[in-house]
Amino acid sequence: MQTNPLQGLISLIEKRYCLEVVNSHYILVDDKFDRYNIMLEIRFKADMYQKFLEIYAGKTSFNHVAWSVYKDTVQFNAEVGNNILLILDSLLYS
Repeated sequence: MQTNPLQGLISLIEKRYCLEVVNSHYILVDDKFDRYNIMLEIRFKADMYQKFLEIYAGKTSFNHVAWSVYKDTVQFNAEVGNNILLILDSLLYS
């Protein structure tokens, strides 16, 4: 049985923020140097989703994290998972 190497980060997000991670994997971004980014697709609660849209309106990236907004999820891409946590923290403490 293979475990997800992102499971620790996923568990933290689901417990701390009460969110659901619906998809996660690594994306190869540089063949030459074998560098990967983290992709997390997160389903937000309605109030937190609305706050995300208000704070980051018109933006597609911040703090070295890029995202795509879908109907009920947001897909985050980052080299460092902690930067995704900083975005989520900004929703809790703003």
